[in-house]
Amino acid sequence: MKNGQLVAAAVILLMTAAAAHAQIGLDVAISGAGVFSRTVSSSSGPTTDSPTNSVAEIGTVRYHLTKLHAFEVNLGHTRNSQLFSVPPDTYRVITGIAEFTGAYVFTPFAGPKWQPFLLAGGGALSFSPGNTYIDQVQNSFGTQSQTRLAFVYGAGTDYMFWKALAVRVQYRGLIYRNPDFAVPSLFYTGAKGHMAEPAIGLVVKF
Repeated sequence: MKNGQLVAAAVILLMTAAAAHAQIGLDVAISGAGVFSRTVSSSSGPTTDSPTNSVAEIGTVRYHLTKLHAFEVNLGHTRNSQLFSVPPDTYRVITGIAEFTGAYVFTPFAGPKWQPFLLAGGGALSFSPGNTYIDQVQNSFGTQSQTRLAFVYGAGTDYMFWKALAVRVQYRGLIYRNPDFAVPSLFYTGAKGHMAEPAIGLVVKF
């Protein structure tokens, strides 16, 4: 585990411990999300990264300190292709992306059915390369795993539909420094990446 992952894990563990000490309730959610990453370009060269769209699985534990305030921890995973255009060639890096984040959650009001919320926090994204291609021909060019710090924000609502069960509909956004997979001569952009994650999931409240 690299330094970025260790820092993220430590932050999440501290938030979890503090929340568990004070919490008045908790919920556990499993969600599926669409992942839409924006295209980024280097400001000093021709390199462009156009990640493909994908789907993600996200697990969340949310600790409620009061009816208004909560903390949550998230573990997620998706798999896409990072398509780097470095004229005259196109490089494809099949990439697994693991998310480790924690966030503060604010619920402005909680009715018997609807429980809207806002969230903001941080953590890390771990980018793990798989097969690599140059102009659609499989080829190795020395990629390595990288971990990037990430800021997460979002909004959504829980809808209680039966006893302790709810549906969670939310939008999540993650901002991070675009990976270059330790091949900066080809893939460095210096740009901020962004993943938009509209998600829906099932929540069990305790």
